[in-house]
Amino acid sequence: MSQFWQFSEDILRRLYGIITGIPLIFWACVFFDVLGFVVGTVIWYGPQLQRAPWWAWLFIPDCPLAALLAIVAYLRLRYGYAPDWFTALASVSCIKYGIWTVIFWGTKWATTGEYLPIEIGLVLVHLALMFQGVLLWPALTAVPVPMRLMAVAWLALSVYVDYGYGFHPALDPSITPMQAGSWAAGLTVLLGIAMALLVYRPTPPPTAIGA
Repeated sequence: MSQFWQFSEDILRRLYGIITGIPLIFWACVFFDVLGFVVGTVIWYGPQLQRAPWWAWLFIPDCPLAALLAIVAYLRLRYGYAPDWFTALASVSCIKYGIWTVIFWGTKWATTGEYLPIEIGLVLVHLALMFQGVLLWPALTAVPVPMRLMAVAWLALSVYVDYGYGFHPALDPSITPMQAGSWAAGLTVLLGIAMALLVYRPTPPPTAIGA
């Protein structure tokens, strides 16, 4: 198992180095994350945000906020900041909401048999979001376990607000809030376990810094 993780970590670090080390690729990723944040927040979640109280705003645009966190986390690492709780929050947010969205649309397709082009596009976009979170995973070895679990605690609070107060994303009629909430809670628990088990190495991995 340790050999498998070491191999996976080496691959992720190489991919991370390529993406962050080539300015054209890096800034293209930043551009699409910014675009996803704006479009997702304004168009997809805009009506819901208008109806919600101000204190719930941080918990409503889940995926767009994860994309924004990824932008900030990658910029911080690229320009010399050591991995910390913010890196962990960006990573687990991208992974959780990326996987959740894939499960959501996959369940909708299996239930209704309908595959709309926009839905397929959303799945591809959220797979990319998940991949961004996975790429940050090796950096988390330099983040103390309590800081990682703080990030997971924020996700747990988000699940409570979303499904306890009804601020969850709009759901297809084929999917109940209980189903969606169970996916969100289950992914949060799994990520919490993974965060707790990830070996702590205080020396941060090298980060690529480019122009």
